[in-house]
Amino acid sequence: MAHVFNPEERGKLDSPERRAEMPPEETLVKAGIKPGDIILDIGCGMGYFTFPAARMVGPKGVIYALDISGVMLAELRSKAASSGIFNIQTFQVAHSKLSIPEAPYTLALISDALHEVDDKGAFLAAVAAALKPGARLSVIEWAMKQTPKGPPLKERISEDELQVLLKKAGFTEPASAPLGGDHLLYTCVKKKPE
Repeated sequence: MAHVFNPEERGKLDSPERRAEMPPEETLVKAGIKPGDIILDIGCGMGYFTFPAARMVGPKGVIYALDISGVMLAELRSKAASSGIFNIQTFQVAHSKLSIPEAPYTLALISDALHEVDDKGAFLAAVAAALKPGARLSVIEWAMKQTPKGPPLKERISEDELQVLLKKAGFTEPASAPLGGDHLLYTCVKKKPE
């Protein structure tokens, strides 16, 4: 079974180091976010990308924030309420099976979560099933190299493996770009059925 992030270490999810390496607003622009987007934020944690995305999509946009950790979702809800942000909906999902609420998503974001999934093919198939053709998918994952932090090398996903997984799930060939020194951002689109 893949290693799952420990919610007790959630302070790492929004640290000055992470903000320097992966500034949330800039990263979301690279991921293709637009005003009015309906975003599926899978593995949202405490809202590192959720909150800037909620502001960037504006009042016509909605963020569906999914995570397996009730602790992190509770923190996200509390922060949203105290910040007066009302376009975020949270959903706790099981680690074993991804259950996605129905919505007209325009963009799905999976940040540093795919390497924690045992059956990556089934997981990406569930994401694809939730998206209409033309919807965008952005995946942020650790680069396949030894880094001072992050998961062990054996738990990371190579660029080739991720390309194959995404294409099998029904997405276009992903474009990849470095994100800071330790991550890659993959962007692709759900294909129309042939």
